[in-house]
Amino acid sequence: MDNIVTETRQWTRGEIAELLISQTALTDLNREAAQQVARLLIPEHVAAGTVLIQEGSTTSTGFMALVLEGEAIVANSIAATGESVVLGEIGAGAVFGELGILDGKPRSATVTAVTDMEIAVLDRDALRRLVDEMPGVGCALLSAIIVRVGERLRATNTRVQELVEANNKLRERVSA
Repeated sequence: MDNIVTETRQWTRGEIAELLISQTALTDLNREAAQQVARLLIPEHVAAGTVLIQEGSTTSTGFMALVLEGEAIVANSIAATGESVVLGEIGAGAVFGELGILDGKPRSATVTAVTDMEIAVLDRDALRRLVDEMPGVGCALLSAIIVRVGERLRATNTRVQELVEANNKLRERVSA
């Protein structure tokens, strides 16, 4: 199996496949499919401070990436205040951009590198080739992405419910 070479080290496709199926990535993808997907990933070095994905952008929606090394934050802007709220941190083994590669719609969050990063990118053209040339693997990848997006949606719904409950309690205290 050939390797992916980044600025910091050489990765075997097997190591990349293991990251793809880790708990912070695409857990529903099997090892064999992950190894096929790993063959299509392109390594990229990203400097600290780089905005990898910009919320609302429609110009860079054709890719998703796997973090090999480094950390980034995911944030959403709050229109009323002009500020942003950090939704979370991502590190090695995390995927981001998977919703954009599926629908091509404006990005839903901003992802910014906190440290120098090594990422492995899958673009929409590579995804199409995968679906055309290996439909079983392509379907497995798409299914794993959909499961991941669903997990994030459920987590967001839970967080919104928690915030509504906290808001209601504050209203009760103010009304009392």
